[in-house]
Amino acid sequence: MVTKRLFGQTPDGKSVFAYTITNRSGTAVTVLDYGAALQSVVLPYKGKRLDVVLGYDTLDNYMQNDAYLGASVGRYAGRIPDSLLRIGAEAFPLTANEGPNHLHGGRCGFSHRIWFAKHTRNTVCFDLLSPDGDEGYPGMVRFYAIYTLKRSKLTITYRAESDRITAWNPTNHAYWNLNGHDAGDARTHRLEIPADRYVPVGPDMIPVDGEADVSGTRFDFRSLREIGGAYDHSFVLHKGPIRLYGSSGVGMEIMTDCAAVQLYTAEFLSERKGKQNALYRPFGAICLETQGRQAQRGRPIAEENVLSRPGSRKTRKTTYRFITKEDGKWNPSTI
Repeated sequence: MVTKRLFGQTPDGKSVFAYTITNRSGTAVTVLDYGAALQSVVLPYKGKRLDVVLGYDTLDNYMQNDAYLGASVGRYAGRIPDSLLRIGAEAFPLTANEGPNHLHGGRCGFSHRIWFAKHTRNTVCFDLLSPDGDEGYPGMVRFYAIYTLKRSKLTITYRAESDRITAWNPTNHAYWNLNGHDAGDARTHRLEIPADRYVPVGPDMIPVDGEADVSGTRFDFRSLREIGGAYDHSFVLHKGPIRLYGSSGVGMEIMTDCAAVQLYTAEFLSERKGKQNALYRPFGAICLETQGRQAQRGRPIAEENVLSRPGSRKTRKTTYRFITKEDGKWNPSTI
C-alpha cells in the first residue's frame, strides 16, 4: 500500500510530497519527490518501530542537504577530477562544486530537484528530465528512480535514456544506522563486502594509482567484521551480497548489479538536527553507495558509466533485504 501526504512547499510555492510504502508486516518506507530521496525505513522489531535511515522532518533541511541524506545522486555519483569529464577521446568541462572537482552532479544535481512521481500498490516511480548542458553534461537524459517494497526487500532501480553519448553513474546516498537513526556512532556495525580490490585516494579524495589488493590491509572486508575506522573508499565488487549488521539485532543484505560500492563512514557529517530532533554527528551512520567504478584523473570514465549512443538505455538495481535476529538466528520473515 502507498499513501501520499504533503511534505512541504518550496519558497516559490511548489509542493513536495512524501510517499510511504507499507507491507503486511508493518515495514514502512518513505520517499520524497524532492531529490527522489529515501527519508525513512521503519522496521517492526521486538514490539517497537525502528527507523534505520538518517533523514529530516522538514523540506527546508532537504533543500540545504549538504550531506545528501537519502538522496538520489546524479548524473554522476562521486568526484570527477578537475571537473573534466572524459568519455572516450572527448572531454567536457563540468561545474566545479568541491574545490576544483565536480561532486555528486554539481551545484544543483538531481538530489536538489523535484521529480515527477507516480505510484502503484507497492512501488513509487520518480522521473526527471535533465537537459543538454545540465551542469556541463552532454545530452538530454530522462532519468528514473523506482522504489519497490516487496516482503522484506526494498529494491531501488535506476534507469536512464539519452539522446546522445553521455555519462551516468547514479546512486542512493542513504545513511544507515541499523541500531536506529538516532543511535550514534555506527562504527561498531559489522560489515562484509565481496571485493578483492579497492581504490586508494589522495588527500583530496581523488583516486590515485588505480586499484589495489585488499589482502593484508584494513580494506579487507571479505569476511564479516567490525568496521572500526574511517572510510570513504570505493570497492570493486564480485558476486555475492554485501552484509551489514548492527548490534541491535537488525541486519541488512545488499544485492546489486553495480560494479562497485562506495563505503563512507560519515566522518565529515557535521553535527546537525535530524528527525525527531535527533542529533546527528560524525560517524553516526554507514553509507554503502552502489555505483560504477570511480573516475580517475586524466582517464576516460569506465564503460559502465557511459550511455553510449542516442536512444541507449541502461538500468541498475540494488536490493536491500532486512533481517532480524530471533533466538540467536537471523530471520527475514518478521519484517
